[in-house]
Amino acid sequence: MELSKRLQAVAALVSYPTVADIGTDHGYVPIYLHTLGRLKKAFACDVRKGPLEKARENILLYQAQDCIETRLGSGFLPLQPGEVETAVIAGMGGMLMLRLLQDSPQVVAELKELILSPQHDGDQVRRYLHTIGFSIETEQMVKEDGKYYTLMRCVPGVEKYEREIDYLYGKRLLLEKEPLLQEVLLWKEKKYGQLEEKLMKNATENAKERLEEVREKRETIREALKCMQQ
Repeated sequence: MELSKRLQAVAALVSYPTVADIGTDHGYVPIYLHTLGRLKKAFACDVRKGPLEKARENILLYQAQDCIETRLGSGFLPLQPGEVETAVIAGMGGMLMLRLLQDSPQVVAELKELILSPQHDGDQVRRYLHTIGFSIETEQMVKEDGKYYTLMRCVPGVEKYEREIDYLYGKRLLLEKEPLLQEVLLWKEKKYGQLEEKLMKNATENAKERLEEVREKRETIREALKCMQQ
């Protein structure tokens, strides 16, 4: 089946044959894994009835009903501990992702891997993973339709980052000098540079406070860029 570049990259990170796709929408990821012969059992989970019904239709279309089951419910709540080895969460914000992980600690604790692609607040996701006994084994980026996506493969393990930039931008991405991350950082550095110039011309107290914040962010971005250029 035709799959977006981002979802193909998500599927490629899956290492085990029993999978839960959380917020499955139309069921594309488990169906794609099925067409590749990489699936033993999958649960396509979604809190919305409409997308789940569409997922059922797609599952029948690709004759995957024997190994893909749909389940209605929020996050991991439709699952039992130990029922799957891999959980995929993509296409939602980092803070919602954290809430879903927090709501089902017993299910999450039994997973062998988490495949995550937070649309924003990636730093918060990285911090939380380290508090619940997951390490970030692989991290990569994909650019599609002008948007940048971060993907993480996380496995049980003890890990903690020493530098703030590792949480903000991804330690693996910095170490591997990911070109797409460099693109994002250069764009942000330029944007905050222009904002700094504007704020310097404004004498209000709010502008002064904002100027300090912008300078701190620029400094952090420069630190990350320097790290990638070493």
